[in-house]
Amino acid sequence: MLPPLLTTIDRDNYQNYLDEKIERVSNLLKETLHTPASMSGYEDICALTPEVHPSTPQFYRIRAEFAVYHPDEAHIRLGMYEPGSKPRKLIFVDEFLGCTPAINHAMTLLTLYLPPFRHLKTKLFEADFLCNNKDEVVITLHYHKKLTEQWTEEATQLREALLNRGLNCSFVAHARKQVLVVGSDHVIETINTTNGEMVLKYVEGTFCQPNSYVCGSMLNFAIDCARGIRERVPQGKNDLLELYCGSGTFTVTVAPFFDKVLATEVARVPTATAFMNMALNGIENAKLVRLSAAEVTQALNREREFNRLKEKEVNLDDYNFHTLLIDPPRAGLQTDEAREFTSHYDHVIYISCGPESLAQDLVYLSRTHHIKRLAFFDQFPYTHHLESGVLLVKKDLSY
Repeated sequence: MLPPLLTTIDRDNYQNYLDEKIERVSNLLKETLHTPASMSGYEDICALTPEVHPSTPQFYRIRAEFAVYHPDEAHIRLGMYEPGSKPRKLIFVDEFLGCTPAINHAMTLLTLYLPPFRHLKTKLFEADFLCNNKDEVVITLHYHKKLTEQWTEEATQLREALLNRGLNCSFVAHARKQVLVVGSDHVIETINTTNGEMVLKYVEGTFCQPNSYVCGSMLNFAIDCARGIRERVPQGKNDLLELYCGSGTFTVTVAPFFDKVLATEVARVPTATAFMNMALNGIENAKLVRLSAAEVTQALNREREFNRLKEKEVNLDDYNFHTLLIDPPRAGLQTDEAREFTSHYDHVIYISCGPESLAQDLVYLSRTHHIKRLAFFDQFPYTHHLESGVLLVKKDLSY
């Protein structure tokens, strides 16, 4: 097995890394599904040719996090901690070709120009970078101290110095119960898809797809699945329920293919960002409510009434859900109750960031659904991580 790479890349071996991951995950799915209870799913997986969506071999990351090391009062260095090391081993990173050129430029300038600013340097322990395809960069600095107006003054000066050196940047500071912003706390990304351009707001400190190139492939997979569903489901019965919608990346992408969309998310900042993304993309047939997956189940089963639904003028009786889109955390659906809920839908578009949990969920879902499509997305080159996409169709449907 090829060793995972943390701070370097290996362009010559990129395809070998990808092939190894695909083989491992494919075997995992087959082995897990090869039981009497899930033999139908095993047969589906064996009959499918996975759709493989590679990354670019370098400059693929639009966000990255680095520890900050202070060798002396006049310098700082960036690094990453080696996973599992005890005591923690810091690997210094002067450049990381896995990140975009804009982030590498920002890393260099930050280490050169920040140290003279005393209030920016003191108690600084982490620096994060987020950028878009226009080379706009948000640099987030994390501190073990209370921040004052002097931080804002120095950050404004540093930003001006870096702007003069060709880096279009903003600064955000995080300390205990404090967030300060000089410039902007987000970037706007544009991703080309088979259904046109998607405009997405990415806010620092919240999740976004780290690999824009592969994100486009994931959106195209979802679009293709949604387009096929629309062709088969009669109008009036083609409503979508989306759980774990995050900042609405998939919501705004697939909404045009459904009559109505109800998307749910529990975290406040991603929910607010999702509303912005819906507006940026002119999505008018979708509503978003801040509910957990468990609360959605209770609402649909009429076990509880939620003021959050009333506030957004959502009447569940107005929806005819036949499709479910889920992008759960790495642990997957986790419970049989969640899997049972998922199994009620004719079509399920399942985006997975955990092959092991996906395999366990498919053991349950393959009792009621055929696995019609399987796709692999290499969001994290040179690591063991592999994202997946699955289209499930209920067995009693005629197609």
